[in-house]
Amino acid sequence: MPYKVGRKTKTKGFPILKNEHGTWRVIAHSSTRAKAEASIRARHAGSHNRNW
Repeated sequence: MPYKVGRKTKTKGFPILKNEHGTWRVIAHSSTRAKAEASIRARHAGSHNRNW
């Protein structure tokens, strides 16, 4: 899967990283790890099912 949750930062929480052409890039931040993982699941499911 091209997404992963990064290490918690002091100001912005958990970063959501996306692998683009071999480099990990921060695309969003979440306040909790559970929210970050849910966001990744939603992004991944949405990319495979356009009607979702």
